[in-house]
Amino acid sequence: MVRLLGLEMSGAKFGLRIFLAVVFGALAFAVFYLVPASIGPLAKQVAGPANASAVGALVDSLVSPGLPLVGIAVAALVFVGVFLRGTKAYGPVLVVLGLALLAYVYALFQGGTVHVTIPQLSQYAASGSIAVDLTDLMYLFMVPAVLTLLKGVVLTATKPDGTPAPPSA
Repeated sequence: MVRLLGLEMSGAKFGLRIFLAVVFGALAFAVFYLVPASIGPLAKQVAGPANASAVGALVDSLVSPGLPLVGIAVAALVFVGVFLRGTKAYGPVLVVLGLALLAYVYALFQGGTVHVTIPQLSQYAASGSIAVDLTDLMYLFMVPAVLTLLKGVVLTATKPDGTPAPPSA
């Protein structure tokens, strides 16, 4: 039997837990880090050599530079969360994961107002800047992160048997 932070399980269940943590961590890494980090170079390849710099500037204005770094943190917390599910540390991990997801959504939507710089393309003489207010959509995307945070707070505030923890003096 393997004992993990107050949770006792067989060796096979522990191995399955590690496997699932790696799988879900890898999926989170792909979605939250690889997609934002590789969308710029991929868009430049698709645009071709004539428009690569203009398309690269357009994508760079849409993807904030801190987004992939927050994505790495989210992926690591997903791994830890799946690994520690059911233990005493699961609630605090969910709190931190909820905060990291809130930061990710905030960075993804650039604080609610997305600023897009339209570069001058070779066939057009115009360039400019557009600001789109997506605050309501950002708040909608923050709902799952807030629910994750609240679940972590509730799990942290209750004992492992489900009864509320006594108030500290």
